[in-house]
Amino acid sequence: MNTNQQAKPNKKDVLIIGAGGVAQVVAHKCALHNDVLGEIHIASRTKDKCDAIAQSVKEKDSFKQAAVLHTHQVDAMDSQALVQLIQDTGIQIVINVGSAFINMTVLEACIETGTAYIDTAIHEDPRKICETPPWYNNYEWQRKERCADNNITAILGAGFDPGMVNAYARLGYDMMDAGSVTDIDIIDINAGSHGKYFATNFDPEINFREFTGTVYSWQDSKWQS
Repeated sequence: MNTNQQAKPNKKDVLIIGAGGVAQVVAHKCALHNDVLGEIHIASRTKDKCDAIAQSVKEKDSFKQAAVLHTHQVDAMDSQALVQLIQDTGIQIVINVGSAFINMTVLEACIETGTAYIDTAIHEDPRKICETPPWYNNYEWQRKERCADNNITAILGAGFDPGMVNAYARLGYDMMDAGSVTDIDIIDINAGSHGKYFATNFDPEINFREFTGTVYSWQDSKWQS
């Protein structure tokens, strides 16, 4: 039996996968909207990192009374371990903000348990150093029919880049004379200061792969390297 059926009728309990900077922001946002979202579960390979995020939420005065937080250790590459965690906690929404390498195992666990799924980045196969366009083989979209058959809501790429960037680029295009738009430049910058000598603005391995592998661009209506 899927324990999600026993969840609170007027709130949706949430499982956040990942314990990085984005996961911390998501946890705070979930706590801020505690009138809609119920208990918050945070899970990653390193439970101490989850504990630190939970503590940062609890230290906010406005969250102390409302938010109920739990932390867990899990290998998100192990789909069956995720299935067990979802069933044990009875959560109804999974927000995946871990590495893009884990998207498929997390999505598979959601399909098996009937749980809503959200991610912020397109899946990458960790076994492939560099894929040729169209990138990533659209792994998630290949599960579209299975999600529909199992009544699963799956929201893909809901992050800032490509999610919001794509939406604003399209909005800008629609607001202008289509014939006058030849190029759209996207400036991606992380101006934050954390006192460290170097830091990537995304998963380090994926960021490095973006400039160590073959670089493709769309020119003359085709991909060129």
